[in-house]
Amino acid sequence: MVSKMEHIQLLLVDLQQAYDRVWRKGLLLKIQRLGINGNLYRWIKSFVHERTIQTKFEDKVSSHHTLEEGLLQGSALSCTLFLIYINDLAKEVRCNKALYADDLVIWHTHRYARQSARYINLDLERLQKYCDTWKITINTNKTSYSIFTLSPKVTKQNLNIRLSDQQLKKEEHPSYLGVQLDPRLNLKKHAANLKRKTMKRLSLIKRLASTSWGSGMDTLRSLYLGYVRSVLDYNLCLQASSSKTVQSEIDRVQNHVLRFI
Repeated sequence: MVSKMEHIQLLLVDLQQAYDRVWRKGLLLKIQRLGINGNLYRWIKSFVHERTIQTKFEDKVSSHHTLEEGLLQGSALSCTLFLIYINDLAKEVRCNKALYADDLVIWHTHRYARQSARYINLDLERLQKYCDTWKITINTNKTSYSIFTLSPKVTKQNLNIRLSDQQLKKEEHPSYLGVQLDPRLNLKKHAANLKRKTMKRLSLIKRLASTSWGSGMDTLRSLYLGYVRSVLDYNLCLQASSSKTVQSEIDRVQNHVLRFI
């Protein structure tokens, strides 16, 4: 819970080409540190070793090129191996943090925004050392910070948050895991995006509801649950914390959809 006198500084860190830049020798070292040895270790080593690619254009095929780093695209195992590779990244961050796959977010709460910026800068220094050691690149052009506060004065502040001597940009309405946030965390932007996306999908249901071959109750209900309701239910717990105005806007969209079913 954040009081009216406190402010939240949020940093969204973008790891550049995260899957394609995995250092394989470092990955195998971390696998051994987890106690994975024997046949399983040798199988994983064989799995990532000497992977090659080719390019085909019309009837022409290029020669094989060996990939020295990165994980195999499209493999279910690649996700697990990537998580093993960056699992210890969060230990380098002292502030509050959340790591979902390659989406890293760091935040700090304080009465003074510039004090929070100081703590975040210290974490960025530690994070940069970690990335240099394990050959991970942070995309400074896509890494940004935001301020969440009830104070209009603090909202307008520009903080000195830097990475590798480069000033990071400020983002007024950042997006994290498909949710667009705003300085007061009232989710108005997210609700507007949700409404626009839902109404666009609703147009398909309208077309089906007006035809003889697609107007069956079961067809419309299945389409609604899979194509529209899934969008409305995404981050439902976060929507519950929004204002009554925002919730009523979302309810109005859903009621509009239900008239066709």
